[in-house]
Amino acid sequence: MADIFRPRKRSEIMSRIRSTGTAPERLLFRLVREAIGGRRRIARNVRTLPGQPDILIPSFRLVIFAHGCFYHNCPRHGHQPKSNRQYWSPKLAKNAQRDLQNTRKLRALGYAVWRLWEHDFKPSRLEATGRLLKRRLERRLLYLEE
Repeated sequence: MADIFRPRKRSEIMSRIRSTGTAPERLLFRLVREAIGGRRRIARNVRTLPGQPDILIPSFRLVIFAHGCFYHNCPRHGHQPKSNRQYWSPKLAKNAQRDLQNTRKLRALGYAVWRLWEHDFKPSRLEATGRLLKRRLERRLLYLEE
């Protein structure tokens, strides 16, 4: 099936898709900051680390990604598009492979790697996501203090 938009219109649409500063990233930062308070440094979109993690908490040796369900093959919502499969199938497979390689590299550097999915930031899930993140961060801190 051919694209329903002309190339110029498709280009305009695709140019609006942000790679940083997305709503899930901003919500993730807010939840992390609320969970650990002002006691720790939090860095965003760290270009010097593999995969450019959305959040880095250096004192926790922790990176967190806010992944989009479609582009990163969410186990719950990831799917193969029905149109233009010859483009999307290899692209999504390559994204998944790159995520796996970046995770391995980050772990080799001594970082714990956490992923939250786009659906975790929906209004109906946001409070539960905040509680889960707070519990996990508290456990991470206890682990590091041992």
